[in-house]
Amino acid sequence: MWGEFSKILVLLFVSATKFLMGPGTILASGYSPGEAIIIAIIGGVLGSLFFFYFGSWFFSWIERKFRNKRRKPKRKFTWKNRLIIRFKNRFGVIGMALLIPVISIPVSALISAKYFRHDRKSVPAYILSVVFWSFVLTYFSNPVINSIKQLF
Repeated sequence: MWGEFSKILVLLFVSATKFLMGPGTILASGYSPGEAIIIAIIGGVLGSLFFFYFGSWFFSWIERKFRNKRRKPKRKFTWKNRLIIRFKNRFGVIGMALLIPVISIPVSALISAKYFRHDRKSVPAYILSVVFWSFVLTYFSNPVINSIKQLF
């Protein structure tokens, strides 16, 4: 009972933090593709909601706390800042949500919370992206996991 529960908690945590590895890890743990999709969706949605709302709270707190205490510093535009801003302006919140498997849920959700926390499309975009990628990653992970299981 507790062993299975703790196993599912770990798999939810993997899906919530490193989503690209979530469905494959769930399948390798002995769950069916349908169960893998459900666990990946639950973990991904919980992770997206947690990191997006935590990031929204954190960035709002930072703005309130330091609004009057500092002068505007001269902005330093590094290649990372330029890449993030260019991507943000070109693709918006939907593009950021579609990048979940590539840059992980925490990083993607925190960047979205920084730039899109007032956009009403942010949370639905993340939920739909998690559902979409859960199906896609499970579909492509299933044959790989089955062939690895046959080797051992």
